[in-house]
Amino acid sequence: MSVHLHWFLPTGGDGRTLVDRHAYTDGGIRRDRITPVSGVRAPDVGYLTQIAGAAEQLGFEAVLTPTGTWCEDAWLTTMALTQVTERLKFLVAFRPGVISPVLA
Repeated sequence: MSVHLHWFLPTGGDGRTLVDRHAYTDGGIRRDRITPVSGVRAPDVGYLTQIAGAAEQLGFEAVLTPTGTWCEDAWLTTMALTQVTERLKFLVAFRPGVISPVLA
């Protein structure tokens, strides 16, 4: 029996705390578009590519790509990152109760 480890792609932004990650978007700007926030990273493709590459290099089997209102599109993000990884698998978090399956 072997252990399969997975990682998480922060497609809704990344911060030092969970509150930062969910409270701010757009490159460290508050949703009110007034106050910049230090320590918060936007979920751009370059940053997500770094995370996917590091996860693959460290031996993780797959990464979870979340779906949500404040997240980048999970399907497009996954498609873009499959072009820059070799072995890494992707798991798209799909919640049909939250969004319409047609829109997913």
